[in-house]
Amino acid sequence: MFRATEIGSEETLPAIAELTQTTANSLSDFGEHEKLRKPRISLPNYGFAPISNIRLEYKYPRAVCFILATKFFEAFAANGMRTILVLFLRDDLSFTESFSTIVLHIFNFFGQFCPIIGAILADSYMGNVRTISGFCFLYGFGWLLLTMTSVPLVGMSSTAFLLVSISFIAVGNGSVRACITSLGALQFKLPEQAVHLAEYFSFYYFVYYFGIFLSKIIPPLIRANTQCFDKTTCYPAVFGTLGSSFMMAWIIFLIGKCFYKKEKLFGDNILFKYCGCIKTALVEKWRHRKSAKRCSYWLQNAIGPYEVNFVNDVSKVLRITKLFIPLPVYFALLAQQDSSWTFQATMMNTTVLGVTIEPDQAKAVGPIFLFMLIPLWQYVTVPLLRRLFHWELKPLHSVTLGGICSAAAFLCAGILQDRIMQSPSQSINIVWQLPQFLLLMMGELLLSIPGLQFAFTQAPSSMKSVVTAAWFLNNAFGNLIVVIITQLDALSSQKAEYFFYAVLMLVCIIIFTLLAYEYGLQELKSDMQTGDLVVLLPNATDNVPSPSSRSGSV
Repeated sequence: MFRATEIGSEETLPAIAELTQTTANSLSDFGEHEKLRKPRISLPNYGFAPISNIRLEYKYPRAVCFILATKFFEAFAANGMRTILVLFLRDDLSFTESFSTIVLHIFNFFGQFCPIIGAILADSYMGNVRTISGFCFLYGFGWLLLTMTSVPLVGMSSTAFLLVSISFIAVGNGSVRACITSLGALQFKLPEQAVHLAEYFSFYYFVYYFGIFLSKIIPPLIRANTQCFDKTTCYPAVFGTLGSSFMMAWIIFLIGKCFYKKEKLFGDNILFKYCGCIKTALVEKWRHRKSAKRCSYWLQNAIGPYEVNFVNDVSKVLRITKLFIPLPVYFALLAQQDSSWTFQATMMNTTVLGVTIEPDQAKAVGPIFLFMLIPLWQYVTVPLLRRLFHWELKPLHSVTLGGICSAAAFLCAGILQDRIMQSPSQSINIVWQLPQFLLLMMGELLLSIPGLQFAFTQAPSSMKSVVTAAWFLNNAFGNLIVVIITQLDALSSQKAEYFFYAVLMLVCIIIFTLLAYEYGLQELKSDMQTGDLVVLLPNATDNVPSPSSRSGSV
């Protein structure tokens, strides 16, 4: 099982954000005379486990089993939709590849944008259980409508009902995904069950990606081996299977309601407060633009309506999110496994070692590579680098290497596309797609995971949910980039498009490197100012963190 700190994804971070803010209070109530024992295994503490790495005798929450099962079936349904959508649009509904690509990436956009909406509703107004329950009705209706749309005998207008149904599915999927993670984490008593919580995140990640893996294998099998309505493929059977998987997730979630803990609502949403602080600072800066007593830093204009510490936290988050500016391009590359790379696979010979696979099954190699690369990197490469060279790859340097690997993946895709265009149809074997998938998953390993971990650990404890929201938007805008480039149709061929994305990624990673260098200088300046403050005000050391206490290195 993989350690969750090394593989923390956007799926797990909303829960960590909420728990990090609430655990400090519970630590003060942690009794010294409780019956303690050593944990079974050594797992990461996410910054809030007891210092002595101990845990109390508490039973593993039953509710977590229902939540993990819910996530497995829901992840299978949602990602199965992404697996087969473009081929359904092109082959069954006779849409162009460009339109099919646009629809898929709009679907992905809402799936990555709506977690922010779900998190706001859950944290401040409705709670996770009620939020999930409400959006499941929309989610389920989308699956029902999509299945009916795919049946020719129903006589429904395919385009209109299709767009409505997949919109419902995207909004439902996006709105519940962060809530499911948070709901599972809230079932643990902290800090006493911090090690159990670490186990939960590890299980959650495995269940989530196992669902993704199966979603890239089973739906294409059903599509290819089922015939209905005088067609060689049966998409109603595929959508019916995926819809049934979601219904199973919904039923399991409803049964689990008997075990979920009661939730506390915070009322004041930190994301709204964050945006309000920036708005106030900009308005006040405009009002005092001609004043002689202008603030040296524009965000200081918000001091008064907002506390000084909160304004400083906002400033810190702005510096972190500034690093995100070039990263949507990376997510634009990552998202094309389900669109342009699938279309590329349809032009290739898909027989491997005597076994014929479906074109939309080829991308299952991505999760397989990732499952192999994570332990290889974590337990072999990193320890060897430390032991032999006394060197460790820092997070921001890792992001740069990940971006280069992702650009190389699309360079390979462009070269392969050129060979396909110059050869007879179906003559190039699909094995030649393996290098680009391997490089793209290396990018995922080196960029996505360390980048998000760095941003989350560097963010102030009160602002971790804001950083999580910003990461979701990275992914959403990445899909929007694909939509815009595809809609403009300014490139002469698919080969040119692959090379364009490779060059664009290289340019953006250079910009990221410059921003990371500037961030390092700002952090060094901040450390020096903190050191001066400690020298001038020795009694202030209890309130000012030392430079060495920072949670992550640049």
